[in-house]
Parts: sequence; structure tokens; C-alpha cells
Amino acid sequence: MTRGLLIRGIMRSGIALFDDWLGGLRNGDAHLLTGGPGSGKSTVALHFAGAGLGRGERIAMLLHARIDDVRTHATYVGVDLDEPLRDGRLLLLRYRSDFVQRVARAAPPEQVVADLERIIGPHRPARLVIDTISPFVSGAPPVAPVVAALVELLERLGCSAVLTFPEELGAGYDRSLEPLVHRAATVIRLVRENADSRRAELVTSRYPAPATGATRFAIRDGSGIAAKHPVRAERLTLRVP
Repeated sequence: MTRGLLIRGIMRSGIALFDDWLGGLRNGDAHLLTGGPGSGKSTVALHFAGAGLGRGERIAMLLHARIDDVRTHATYVGVDLDEPLRDGRLLLLRYRSDFVQRVARAAPPEQVVADLERIIGPHRPARLVIDTISPFVSGAPPVAPVVAALVELLERLGCSAVLTFPEELGAGYDRSLEPLVHRAATVIRLVRENADSRRAELVTSRYPAPATGATRFAIRDGSGIAAKHPVRAERLTLRVP
């Protein structure tokens, strides 16, 4: 094959951090971001949505934070949500206050995602953000069927998704999350090293791993995510033999 052809299924995310480091994100798949407070999960998720909006895509976002706080955060990192909200390209949702209780009472677990699918499905988003998935896994056990129902919803929607989870996925993580961990194209751990630097670590990947398993980035006022090293165009194109 000739130089410069993209590997099938890999798309430019619009986020230099991932396009430079991973070569892009897998189109139509879920990507799970984990990490503690301040590690950059919500900022990355906002940039993922903002990059899609900049390309004219339809985006859906399910959020735990207050909508006004999300819009303030978006303005801080240079992502415009207001115009896409006005023209209908952006669907912005917030978890109901009783969502965790509804998860605990749901039988069968598919009921948990049924209302969400009825709202998101007709919007036909190209990209989906769920920040965070915690309400799906915070109810009384068993949690695994609820996570499996969420995975099935993502497959039916067929869009590229970024999901966040505010806990570590180390050796002792909750095995109830395995349906999602196994389904995700990538699981990426974000770490705040200090006030000026974050680190992204590749935990698992279902496509060719990058040359390095970790990379550093910063979050700047007005521009958001900044890779620690300049993005060179020749490194942003995946090639096939």
C-alpha cells in the first residue's frame, strides 16, 4: 500500500494528545478514561466532543456535573458549546438525581438504559461522552448486568464514545466493570503529577500499541489540552504495509 493511508477503523480524534500518541482513536468504539480528581478526564472528554462539533458532527453528552458548570469548564478550555446547543447538533443531558436509586430498582437491567436510548437514539450522534459512568455502577449489586446493558447500548448506537470513571483499574478493581473493560478499544489512566503536568498511561488497547505506554500533557486556560511535545504531521498518519 502507498504511504499515508489510514488503518481502517482508526479516526483522527481531534485531540493532539491521542492523535500524536496513539495515532487516533478507533472509530465506532468506546474509550474509557480513568483517574482521580483533577487528572483531566472531563477536559479530555470535552475536547473529544468539541473536536466533533468543529467538524459539524452531532454529539451527545451525559454528564454528572451541573450543566452551568460544564459550560464554564468548556469556556475555560476553549470549547464552544453554546452555538451547537442552539442549532441542535449538541444534546446535553444530566443524570437525574434519583438515577442511582432507579438503577438499584431496575429489573431487568435493560430498563436502566431504555430511557437513555429513547433520548439519545433519535439524535444519531457521531460521538458520545458519558462523564462519568459512576451512577451506573454505584447502586446495589449485582452491577455487572447493568454494565453489560450499557455496553449493549453503545454497540447499538454505533458511535465513537469517551467514558470516564473516577477510580483506578488496578489489580483489585471491581470485576463488575469487566464487560466494559473488555469492550473498550482503549483504557487510559490519567494522573495529575503536579499543577502543570498530567500523565496518560495506556492500560489496555485493542489496536497496535504506541511506541511508548505513557505520555505527558498540560491543560491551558483558553486552549485546553496541550501535548508536551509538538505534534508533527508525519506522526499523525497511520500507515499500513
